[in-house]
Amino acid sequence: MRRGVDVFWAEVSCEVSDEDSEIVADLFRLAGAGGVAFTGPSLIRERMSSADSGEALTFPEGMCLDGPLRVTAYFPVDDLLENRVRLIKEALEERWAREGGPGLRPALTLRQIENSNWATAWKSYYTVDHVGKRVVIVPSWIDYSPERGEIVILMDPGEAFGTGQHESTRGAISAMEAHLEPGARLFDIGCGSGILSIAAAKLGASWVDGVDNDSVAVAVARSNVDENRVSDKVAISPGDLATGITGRYDMVVANILADVVVCLTPDLPRLLVPGGKCISSGFVAKQEESVRVALEAVGHTIVDRLQLEEWVTLVSEG
Repeated sequence: MRRGVDVFWAEVSCEVSDEDSEIVADLFRLAGAGGVAFTGPSLIRERMSSADSGEALTFPEGMCLDGPLRVTAYFPVDDLLENRVRLIKEALEERWAREGGPGLRPALTLRQIENSNWATAWKSYYTVDHVGKRVVIVPSWIDYSPERGEIVILMDPGEAFGTGQHESTRGAISAMEAHLEPGARLFDIGCGSGILSIAAAKLGASWVDGVDNDSVAVAVARSNVDENRVSDKVAISPGDLATGITGRYDMVVANILADVVVCLTPDLPRLLVPGGKCISSGFVAKQEESVRVALEAVGHTIVDRLQLEEWVTLVSEG
């Protein structure tokens, strides 16, 4: 560290497979990251595949569109930083030893950010992002004039998962665009930043209940709901999956891990009205069969399927 320069933040990043990206991001968050970003060729390829046929996409000459995804997080430089990084490294090494095989061995990259550069360092990862056909995610520091018919969601990166960058979030939003009926009541399980709850309200839901078992996520989601002026339609509460929920909904959205979706499925018959739909997201293609089996076991039929890179979103109807 250079003398005379105050360094308040550390940037920690790791190149991973698409499949492991969310797991690594969760490790960063659990370690106390003040924001997590996803960057890399797979995100560019996904944007290319989802772009309208008339949309011109240009990239620098020689730019490589193959390679791993990079997950980046920012941590305060304090007495806990060394221990945070050590715990992350140990968790990554343990996972690689258990499941890595021939795949990419994760390695952390650490660099310090000068205080004067902090405000722009993390903002460089975020820009206006078009998701699905109508939804546009806009950071609060960008002045954006929406096109006719666009639905704008103001969303800054925070300590909770979900700013619209990840394929699982994008898949869930696209599924809501296609299947959410005006006036529907929706239950968002594991709401994270609240982005799906906000999107549902702006897509026409009459009421949305969002729950998360992370107190930080609940606080971030409530702030985002207020920022997007949908607090008259959205309530965010602490909760563990569907425990204690007595209401019935037209749609349930679960953008969480495959094992958690499977555990949730027995609750769907009591959560959904007859003919209600469930959007299940947050898992990769090789985990899809276990989710399908669990949904079908409670009488659900798969009515739609979306796949962005390796990430699958299923829409089922009870």
